[in-house]
Amino acid sequence: MKGGFFISYICSKCGNKDKRYFAMNKDKIYCRKCLNFTGETANKSYKCNKGKYKLDYSLTDNQRKASEFILKNIKNKNNCALNAVCGAGKTEIIYDALEYSLNNKMKIGIAIPRKDVVIELKERLGKDFNVKVVGVYGGNHNELEGDITIFTTHQAYRYLNYFDILIIDEIDAFPYNHNDILQGIVSKCSKVFVYMSATMPEYIEKDSKIKKYYLNRRYHNYDLPVPKVKVSFWMLFDLKRILKKYKNKVVLVYFPTIKIQNKIAKKVRYDYLINSKSENRDILLNKIRKLNKGVILTTTVLERGITIKDVQVIVYNAEHNLFNKNTLIQISGRVGRNINFYKGDIVFICKSKNKEIKETIKTIKKYNE
Repeated sequence: MKGGFFISYICSKCGNKDKRYFAMNKDKIYCRKCLNFTGETANKSYKCNKGKYKLDYSLTDNQRKASEFILKNIKNKNNCALNAVCGAGKTEIIYDALEYSLNNKMKIGIAIPRKDVVIELKERLGKDFNVKVVGVYGGNHNELEGDITIFTTHQAYRYLNYFDILIIDEIDAFPYNHNDILQGIVSKCSKVFVYMSATMPEYIEKDSKIKKYYLNRRYHNYDLPVPKVKVSFWMLFDLKRILKKYKNKVVLVYFPTIKIQNKIAKKVRYDYLINSKSENRDILLNKIRKLNKGVILTTTVLERGITIKDVQVIVYNAEHNLFNKNTLIQISGRVGRNINFYKGDIVFICKSKNKEIKETIKTIKKYNE
């Protein structure tokens, strides 16, 4: 029975079909692949309230067209994808769709791979919408139901067959991207999906059933800053020299690993150091966002989801294999986001100009055409 019973079985939670991951306990079948995703689930009887948003500014023509695209596909119950460059204003673009869904009593979810972004977005939507907005992530899941529910993809198991609309932001980000368990669970959370990123994964691009919209201009309509490359055999020396140049600016210095970050931290002056092991990261991020000048040493933990109005970026050891094209594009997208500071420098310090660096620059230049 054990050999044949699971041949055609499909896990109702993660969609696993591999019989090697199925087992039986007390006459109940369970999937070992998603066994750790257990806990309280959302109450499906929750009744959503109608609501609306308020912004102190209007969408640009480009943003409006993208907004209309998403709204049309939600009305038609089509899955769709918005590929918008960093700083295009994706959050504001989904507001009309959120308002329509609220007023039609639809359950709305926004899934994001990273906790930091969930916290920031909850605060933002809570100010702009007159409805209940909840944020759910590891260590914060006492309240699961809201009119707009924002959660990390690791919490998706709490919302199986729950939403009418699920927006997945930064769909290509770690740890969701390339994680078949998370992707399987998320796929069972909603009837209609909206995918968003500045670096859309290839499997979304190739899916002909998903309607797509491309927005290659930022909300302020200025070009994306193009990275400069400094090929160097003395990377530390050049890092110190460039940091001296930016002594009155906010500078984000990205490192491929914590080991390299800590090594360089002993040799340069800095104000903050942040990585995946940092304690009280949300408090640290709030301090960083308020800086007028200073040096922050970081890893790809700040690859996305961080906006500083006037920031310069340095990528140290940019040819490292942990810096792929999409990562470098996202890092570059930290610069020039503010309408009053639309220019800024991005410097890749590297021993050689590899394919990923060349493709990053080529892609950004193409967006600017």
